[in-house]
Amino acid sequence: MEVISFEETRNLVNPVFIDLRTPGEFSGGGIPGAINIPLFSDEERGRLGWEYKNLSPARARETGLRMVAPKLPEIIEKINLVGKNQPVVLYCWRGGLRSQAIQQVSELLNIETYRLKGGYREFRRFVLDFLENYELSSPLVTLHGMTGAGKTLILKNLADKKLPVLDLEKMAGHRGSVFGHLGIKNKVGQKIFDGLLWKELDQLGDFPFLVIEGESKRLGNVYLPDFLLGKNREEGVNILIDTPLEKRARYIREEYSSGLKEKELWVQARKCLQNIEKRVKEKAGKKVFLRLEKALAEKDIYTFILVLLRDYYDPLYSGYLRKFPRFDLEISGEDLEFASEEVNRFLKNRFLV
Repeated sequence: MEVISFEETRNLVNPVFIDLRTPGEFSGGGIPGAINIPLFSDEERGRLGWEYKNLSPARARETGLRMVAPKLPEIIEKINLVGKNQPVVLYCWRGGLRSQAIQQVSELLNIETYRLKGGYREFRRFVLDFLENYELSSPLVTLHGMTGAGKTLILKNLADKKLPVLDLEKMAGHRGSVFGHLGIKNKVGQKIFDGLLWKELDQLGDFPFLVIEGESKRLGNVYLPDFLLGKNREEGVNILIDTPLEKRARYIREEYSSGLKEKELWVQARKCLQNIEKRVKEKAGKKVFLRLEKALAEKDIYTFILVLLRDYYDPLYSGYLRKFPRFDLEISGEDLEFASEEVNRFLKNRFLV
């Protein structure tokens, strides 16, 4: 049976990673692109853990065998199907019993597989080491602008033009404001974000520059690595997207609520306001908070967004923008397609690509 390190898997041609952990374990973080084919359910794993601790390891192994035996034909069939024309790499938490057992059964049926040494835990160490020691070798290009300025769409347009882009908000499953989770169902934790960030940087390889949005250290549930902040951002190329307030309110209304039904939109908007009630009252005043409540009561989402931007977010973000004595490019966000073309031309002329 072949055991392989994660570094060695990078020499395989288009490997498929099979995660044998429970759905709950997998949802907390896995190798990007991996397929979850669990040996046990979360409930079964909980029972095995209890038996291991309170009865004996031998008793837990016996119970585990009884649980998994009826599932083996289906598990092996799935592994054989997804890995039909690709090398298969099996892994569990530590590269132990679960992946070893399935590799043994696969071998008996002449299905070739690799087992990941150290399992997901080793991959996690690999990613943390990569991000901790990563150094940008090219300038960082940061798109700035008030909340709702259209930076995300411009970033997407630049990525479509094959420019080197990191969509941090997409990886984090959050849009960087109180509206951050609106229309996004799956919350992303730090382990998932770190894995996606590693994968994106690895796939980009060498690049003449790297384009990101201006985000704070924390984005939703995750924290950005230092190499995307501080001096790398301040001494890089900084572009300001200047979009009028009314236009920004419309952008947010269209983008943030696109994945929600009308009833769900109001429920989520009210939760958003509740989450920042204290901060709104402290920074903008009680009257502003009452106007926001009134807009929600009247189901006037446009006014709700407009007031929140004008009286809460804009004053906060203005202070951040004052940290930059100048911008390398300032462009209107009235027409985001045109703005994208202007940014594209600027970067190609600046970096001669």
